[in-house]
Amino acid sequence: MVRLKLAPNDWLLLDIFGHIWHSLPMTSYEHDSSKLAKDYDRLSDTQFQSGRGLVERMGLQAGAIVLDVGCGTGRLAAWIAERVGPSGQVVGIDPLAERIALARERVPGVRFHIGYAEDLGPFADSSFDGVCMSSVFHWVPEQPKALAEIARVLRPGGKLGFTTLPKELHAASTMSRVLGSVFAQPVYRGKLRLEKFALAHQCSTVTEIITMLLAAGLDLVELHAMERVRRMTSARELVDFMEASSFGNFFCAIPEDLHDAFRADFERAVLAHQDPEGFAMRDYGAMIVARKPGG
Repeated sequence: MVRLKLAPNDWLLLDIFGHIWHSLPMTSYEHDSSKLAKDYDRLSDTQFQSGRGLVERMGLQAGAIVLDVGCGTGRLAAWIAERVGPSGQVVGIDPLAERIALARERVPGVRFHIGYAEDLGPFADSSFDGVCMSSVFHWVPEQPKALAEIARVLRPGGKLGFTTLPKELHAASTMSRVLGSVFAQPVYRGKLRLEKFALAHQCSTVTEIITMLLAAGLDLVELHAMERVRRMTSARELVDFMEASSFGNFFCAIPEDLHDAFRADFERAVLAHQDPEGFAMRDYGAMIVARKPGG
């Protein structure tokens, strides 16, 4: 039997994220900007590499018709388009207009639309060979509805692939531990607006994810636990990434008069994870491939 010993800050961290998972409202997209979209495009190498690995596990072949849900600035969609070739087709959707604008500039041959995982109404039943959701699922507010929509637009035998942050692994990430050490300081006690904290909208457990897949009529094909290591050259660059990847929501839990103090405290806490190559931030995710029966 493995015994887990938690330090005081870890208990605080579990309390913070437990509150977030149960109370966070729908993530706001109103804070995004052209600058944040460009920052994300510049700093999202880890997501891009993870997305490539996901598509490879899905086994998409030349000629496949693929929907990239939460396509962001289109980096992965461009790579998928090369993989499926001129006989295939890629469509990308994302709720963030600034990121769709960048995607359209990057990949003129791919169709990009502003859209949501829970509403794939523009697409006909059984119209895609594959649906990809790279680092997106934990941001989706109505996950069962999104999975039902994906099952509808998949052809029999078509595959859904997605990577996500499972709820039970969230507290093990470097970022969670950094935030726990910062929020434990007296200056933040009683002042955090946890209902606005938006690292992710809705992290589900692996069991919950599989249950939702089966309820949507999809069969689980593969489930992998994976470690991701994100390297940043500076603590400031990490802050920029967190702001960009959360669509400008990273500071929403912190009163405005504490923003400068939080930024300084956060950057000091990150120094504990510095090595000769920069800053190593680890998280632990799940890679899932499911299949629509038939075909």
